[in-house]
Amino acid sequence: MHVVVCGAGPVGAVVALLLAAEGHQVTVLDQRPVLPPSADSGTVGQTSTASDRLRATEEPPLLLLSGAMRLVSRELPDVARRLASVGTFVEGGTDLVAQRTVISSALSEELSRTDGIRIERGVGVASLLTGTERLPGRPHIQGVLTDTGQAVLADLVVDAAGRGSQMVKWLSELGAPRPLEERQDTGFRLYTRHFASPETCTNHAIWSVRHFDSVSVALLSAGRGLWSMTLSISDDDLELYPLSGPSAWSRAAELYEPLLPRLSGKPLPGVWVTSRLESCYRRFVLGGRPVATGSVTVGDAWAAANPLLGLGPSMGLLHAVLLRDAVRQGRPEEVVVRFDRLTEGVLAPLHQRITDWEEQLQAREGGSSGSLPSEAAASEALAGLGTRPAGLARDLLARFSTVEADAVSSALTGPCRAELVEILARTSTSV
Repeated sequence: MHVVVCGAGPVGAVVALLLAAEGHQVTVLDQRPVLPPSADSGTVGQTSTASDRLRATEEPPLLLLSGAMRLVSRELPDVARRLASVGTFVEGGTDLVAQRTVISSALSEELSRTDGIRIERGVGVASLLTGTERLPGRPHIQGVLTDTGQAVLADLVVDAAGRGSQMVKWLSELGAPRPLEERQDTGFRLYTRHFASPETCTNHAIWSVRHFDSVSVALLSAGRGLWSMTLSISDDDLELYPLSGPSAWSRAAELYEPLLPRLSGKPLPGVWVTSRLESCYRRFVLGGRPVATGSVTVGDAWAAANPLLGLGPSMGLLHAVLLRDAVRQGRPEEVVVRFDRLTEGVLAPLHQRITDWEEQLQAREGGSSGSLPSEAAASEALAGLGTRPAGLARDLLARFSTVEADAVSSALTGPCRAELVEILARTSTSV
């Protein structure tokens, strides 16, 4: 089978590597621009140069939970060793933290050296190509038309383009029924400052997120001499927008610092603002029938949540394994429905719980929302997955239960919203 993977981020790369290991031919379309060699790369076509270094400053690092690392070690041992070599383990644990651009670069090298994989760099997707219908009234996706005008035919098109996925738009242009798409009424807004650590503080990875009244506070570091502190608010909370000023941000941070791990470092200039970061969910099988055959969507292109929780990358890796299993089980035209069944049984309940909880945080109600699937329902959903992916699924459920419990405790013991608003209203001096 020939598979086209649209997107060369971590999830897309793992999908390609898993399917190539099954003997499939895979074409990966990497839409990131190909840049000339820089002084520190020395490699023609390297994508992790100037623009990637800027993006690495704006984006939080990537966290792979210990269960995800175990899964990768079993499925793709060479990849696991490579990831361990470029990342840093959290002190006292086995969770791995690394800059996203470093992970993407390492996986790109693995793609380049793997038989059965062809990478088209600097090439994106303009539209989908259709073939003979396999289901009445449903378009069959037979490949993609690239933004360079090239037709790439495939037995399966995998959308791994992340939050910026255009799959819903492309399917609508073909006349397919509109997929189910849910978005939060309001998103998140992140205010981040970066700090240069002294040499004595550069060796440990950090992933610490606490949830207070109206604000989530994250300390993140992949080691390597830099760390960041992010204040996350609801995107429609206008009273907290002054956090974009360095002086106001610093005054606000002082409220929470006594309740966080102690770090030292010199602040770098400016506050990075990331606005309207929405949680979203999409489903492409409605009433048991796919809106189209021949295409599937994975990772953040399927469903995305607040990245500060650190669950998304591990969920994406599990989703990639579920896709491999769906492809393994039978005829290509059945993949869409099989993959949807696995996704809805294993990952959708967790994502729904996360988004329900996020909405409560934004409404400043605190506490826990809903509950996990019953033990019987969870066991049924995980049955047949095998011990490896099922183990990661249970790890994800357990990790989020810990997040919920910690959030309740932090909201009760930390500063209240009124204190934060008062501090932001004070006349500031530049920092």
